[in-house]
Amino acid sequence: MDKITRNSGMPVLGQLLSFIPRRNFNRLVGQLGTDRYTKRFTSWDHLVCMLFAVIENVGGLRELCSGLAAHNQSLKHLGMSSMPCRSTVSDANMRRCSELFEKTFISIYKQHYRFFSDSNIPKNEKWLSRLFLVDSTTVTLFKNIMKACGNAMANGRRKGGVKIHTGMWLKEQVPSLIMITKAAENDKNFMPRFKKLPAQTIVVFDKAYLNFGLFIHWSKNDVSFVSRLHKRCKVTWGNYNLLTKEDEQYGILGDCRAELGHSQQKQKVKCRIIKFYDNKEQREIEFITNDMQLAACTIAEIYKQRWQIELLFKRLKQNLKITSFIGDNENAIRIQIWCALIADLLVQIARKGSRRCRLSYSVICGLFRLHLMNYVRVTDLLLKSADPNIYPKNIQLAPNLFDLGPP
Repeated sequence: MDKITRNSGMPVLGQLLSFIPRRNFNRLVGQLGTDRYTKRFTSWDHLVCMLFAVIENVGGLRELCSGLAAHNQSLKHLGMSSMPCRSTVSDANMRRCSELFEKTFISIYKQHYRFFSDSNIPKNEKWLSRLFLVDSTTVTLFKNIMKACGNAMANGRRKGGVKIHTGMWLKEQVPSLIMITKAAENDKNFMPRFKKLPAQTIVVFDKAYLNFGLFIHWSKNDVSFVSRLHKRCKVTWGNYNLLTKEDEQYGILGDCRAELGHSQQKQKVKCRIIKFYDNKEQREIEFITNDMQLAACTIAEIYKQRWQIELLFKRLKQNLKITSFIGDNENAIRIQIWCALIADLLVQIARKGSRRCRLSYSVICGLFRLHLMNYVRVTDLLLKSADPNIYPKNIQLAPNLFDLGPP
């Protein structure tokens, strides 16, 4: 393995921060007034501290402040103006508007979303580039802060929970639409955000997201959906479609046209109901879709891709500090979740920017955690930490994203 030299004038965290559009961030600070009446601990200092916390997986405010104090001379290279103490960070997590971090996430995504698209989609499976996945994940809290669903524990106490509603393009593998609510919030309340999806999009979601009005709106605007049939749906069965040999080999049992809707609904949802037999789980699954053109086996394969958003949740929970929190109020929880999502974007930008990097996401997070305040180039860290047989010493690397400088 090649030796990694200290040839960077900025620590690894500073190089990741360079991908945050600073002008947009300063404009958001002015619009939201998050630095009003602030003397030392600015909004940028707050963002840097929380990113340090989620990437380093710190256990609390004491560990966060002592970790930053160990690199006191390097904080100026991160753009920080002062070294915060525990009470300062705690007060900022309680009082500073979490909307600043939400809009910062959106700003970073809009600046760099072109780097996330995967161009290696097979020509015979172009429908993969049109898939938009929708799901949510719940994180249990340490006390009753945000209302959770379910019954109380045996001792009468209740724990809160936070739910992260997520929309993600399959080709990007990063969330593009996020809403953070209490765990008791119904998933259907997240659906109105998808009214303005572009034409030809295929939305994939679980049966909990049931909204007949939105289904009709999508059908009128050339947006397809694939989901599972809910037991409360009132179905009016129609004619059966013929199955091909490929459908039968895949496990398709039936393909029937139908209409969905509740008893008081005048306009029904015209769709197809596809019955599929899962050999692994030994059960029958019924899919619903308003796409009348794709083969039945393709519809089943589309719903199978929904598992990719579950892998996104697994990635976040295993590598970033998103399951335990350093604040004990709702605003602090929201800030930490948004900072974890921002950190995920920055790691993915680094991964996509180093074009020849073949390391997994978890390995990259581990490297950043170990070298977060070291003065090494991120490209050297990602490329020279891999198998030396993959990257010969005389190889000519293509220009990468880190050579472009901050946006």
